[in-house]
Amino acid sequence: MKLIFLILLILFSNSVFANEEDNTAVEVINLHETKSLDQMVLENLNEKEEIDDKIESSNELIATLSNEVEVQQIEIIKNNFFFNTEIKDLENYFVNLQDITSKTLQIQINEVLEDMELNLQIEKDKQIFFLIINYFKSIGQINKSYELIDKYDLSNDLNLNFYTKVKLNYLLSTFQLNEACNFKEELNLNVRLDFFFLEKLDIFCLILNDNQSEANLLNSILIESEKNLDMYYQHLFSLISNSSDSQNVDNEIKNSGINLELLFLYSAMTRIAELPFSDSFYELDKKNLSIPIILNQASPIDLRLKAANNSFLEKLITVDSLAALYMSADFNSDQFNNPQKTIDSFLNNKELSMAFLFQLVNIQIFPNDRLNVLIQFWDFAKRNNLEEIAYNLSLNTLSSIEASSENIIYGPQIASAYIFNNKFQDAVEWIELYESAKQIDSKSIYTRILLDIYSSNDLNSFINSINLTFENYIDDNYSQNAELLFVIKEVMNLDIKTDKITNLDNIFDSRLMPSLFLLNEINESIINSNQEKFLLYSLISVNGKEWNELHPKHLKLILDGYINYKDGSLFRDLILEIFKSYKFII
Repeated sequence: MKLIFLILLILFSNSVFANEEDNTAVEVINLHETKSLDQMVLENLNEKEEIDDKIESSNELIATLSNEVEVQQIEIIKNNFFFNTEIKDLENYFVNLQDITSKTLQIQINEVLEDMELNLQIEKDKQIFFLIINYFKSIGQINKSYELIDKYDLSNDLNLNFYTKVKLNYLLSTFQLNEACNFKEELNLNVRLDFFFLEKLDIFCLILNDNQSEANLLNSILIESEKNLDMYYQHLFSLISNSSDSQNVDNEIKNSGINLELLFLYSAMTRIAELPFSDSFYELDKKNLSIPIILNQASPIDLRLKAANNSFLEKLITVDSLAALYMSADFNSDQFNNPQKTIDSFLNNKELSMAFLFQLVNIQIFPNDRLNVLIQFWDFAKRNNLEEIAYNLSLNTLSSIEASSENIIYGPQIASAYIFNNKFQDAVEWIELYESAKQIDSKSIYTRILLDIYSSNDLNSFINSINLTFENYIDDNYSQNAELLFVIKEVMNLDIKTDKITNLDNIFDSRLMPSLFLLNEINESIINSNQEKFLLYSLISVNGKEWNELHPKHLKLILDGYINYKDGSLFRDLILEIFKSYKFII
């Protein structure tokens, strides 16, 4: 039975199970028979760096053609809001940009900061660079910090210690241990890191190179030198050096104090020791620790799945990496033979349930059975706000489903999945098949609305789509979102009646508005078309807020700015985010 089960998994999935090797701490999930999960994750993290390198090379070629043009360009770039703002103010701004819930806006500010032309011979540019590096690190984008640091010669920089630590932490977090050890050996002798970071890393590297005696010697010196002994490190050292009873050490580790400045060194040592990470460890730095946890084979699979889900939504890993991890979850034949009982046994563990349903889809032999389970997978994901993940994971399976009299009833759901994967023509075909068989109904209308909104490729066509949406899809149940409709109508100058949406039952509003001064600055930046200033101040005003938590007046001001920001290039995605936040669309 087990052999049959494994054969079915291979036949009906593009991802495969993990190859658990006893002789190594490095997890290997074979995908396409050549790439490990480590490789796949690293390739995705480095993808942006490779693109940047190509752009940089291209820019260098262009620059050689005309020095005069280059000088003029730099002068224009320097004449923007960031460079004309005092450092102390920028420091405060970055502190208030730590919790941007909008993926669209987070990506935009990241791009602006990454693309800034800085001359580190200029003191203010050096200060801005430091703020940018620290910002990316603080929001869980340590990979971006690493990429930027790696582009400059910082050997004489006053913040060299800080940059060195960031680079080492990135290499340790992605389990590039050889690179980390080599980088440490090449360091300037003047580099000093707190909490004996370099000394501890040196000992760790000696263990990795099977130089146990020297590692023991240096650790003895460390114990004598460290005023407040790092017991967490010492417990890990004992485990990976096989110098004490592992069970006793493991029990002590759970109760030892963790130095937050050494998290990534701990994470690499933990993986070598084949110890699991805990939920509490993950919570210490959820974003930056997601990759180490994903790659740590000893950790509970549901924790790894949770980290992978978050990393995928943050665009840190690809759907292929996510699928590989989903397929590595271990379920037996009895569980697959009793799917509902299995789901119930997980006790609302949505990560395990998602992985189980995904695998259950892929082992179905008959297309109709596969589709039925796929619908269950989507429904479960929607109930748990994981539909974006489910739809992305389902793309390969969708192509194996053909229209028939039995499955055409699922036309709107299948079309929706295609829409979220930007396969609009496939979506149209399923909608038309459904309508020809079932006639036009609320399901097909809603799906066509999704199609119109998602497929609009310019601002004008998008506005027209929204206009038609509100004309055709305002019903009695939409009264709860009346304010949103009013805001959208005003911002986009929609030609729709608003008599249905006026509601004066609630005289006062409990939703907070930003300060008057901040609102005035945002409004002024819109009037004067100061895009850098508008971006920064608008982000500060929405920091820590979901779209449906904003006061409608505040929301209108923000949208008034973004409909013109960069010719409205972000506006469509922002409206989609807002619609999802208000549960108007999925």
